[in-house]
Order: sequence, then structure tokens, then C-alpha cells
Amino acid sequence: MSKGREFAPDDPPAMRITFLNQKGGVGKSTASILLGGVLSTAGYAVAFDDRDEQGSLTWWAREIGRLPIVGDHVMSDVIICDTPGRLDLSSATNRQFLQPIVAASDRVVIVSEKSAFSLHATKPAIAFARAHIKPGAKILLLFNKVRANTKVGRQNVRDLPEFDGVAVLDSFLALAAPYENVQTEGMSAVTGHYREQVLKLALEILK
Repeated sequence: MSKGREFAPDDPPAMRITFLNQKGGVGKSTASILLGGVLSTAGYAVAFDDRDEQGSLTWWAREIGRLPIVGDHVMSDVIICDTPGRLDLSSATNRQFLQPIVAASDRVVIVSEKSAFSLHATKPAIAFARAHIKPGAKILLLFNKVRANTKVGRQNVRDLPEFDGVAVLDSFLALAAPYENVQTEGMSAVTGHYREQVLKLALEILK
């Protein structure tokens, strides 16, 4: 397992990147894995903060990725937080759970598919992030499972009013076998063009 870096008194705080959407099935955990894996291979000290009770990210970090989680108390350049899907934001309990997570984040990445249903279901997550994000942090919209050769995949959503003030990332994650295989094979499954695309996405999120 990667041990991260040793603590040093003058180390800056890690950048916290949180993947968010109350809609389930959009691929937040896979996006978290891909981002953490590619940043680790690029030389960043990465740790995962798994806030999803299913524990998928923790399992992957321990068994497949061999990367630390926040509870390992290593110094990190980047902390990647995964949050639950299918989380009703009309519930006060759920809002209280998510509010400090969003407020502590430097980047809140809203993960969505490009379908009309997914975009509609994403609106509450965007509104919640806007309400609780700290000054200087960014809300970013990441499209996942994109079929670029379809009408839906090619649509431009930047001008839709519900996304006003939200940065739509130029980079996206295609619907591709290597991105699914990373769950069981680790980053060795993501090579060539597919790895380049994930690294491009990671650097766009960090900037």
C-alpha cells in the first residue's frame, strides 16, 4: 500500500475534492477511484475519504488500489471524498450530514450522465452545493458514461439556466470498459488514450 508522505510542520493542507450527487448510479465511486488512481501514479500523495455507507471506495483502496484512506493518518496532497447516492436532500438529516462535507471541500464535483432524467435529478445537488460551498471553492459538473457518438452525448448543456455559475468540465468520462474494469483490476486496466483522458480530467479539476 502507498503510505503517502510523512507529516511535516510546514505542509499546506490537502486539496479536498468531493464527488456529489444524490442520484444513485451516476458513477461517483468509479470517478473517485479513477481520479485518485491517476493522481497517485502521477506522483501525488492521495487519500480517500469514504462517506458512503456501502464502503465501495474503502474496499477498493484496501484490496485493489493499495492506497490510504483518511483513517490511516498519512499526509496527503489530495483527499478524495465519495458521498452516498440515492440521498434524499429534502431530508433534514441528510442535509445535516452533507453540509460539513461540502463546506470543507475545495472542489465539489457533481457527477451526472447527459440524459434528461439524470440532468433533472442533478439539480438539487447543484443547489445544495451552491448553498453551502465555502468562498474560493469551485463547483464543477462532470459528465460520466458519455456516449459521444449519440445525440444525447453531443448535446451542449452549458447554456441551460440551472447550470449558471457551475463550471462544466471540458473533460468527461466515456462509457468504456477500462473505466468499469478499474473496479476489479485497478489502474492497470486503464491505459493509453483512456488513461490520458483521466489525467486530463484530474488536472482540470485541480487547476
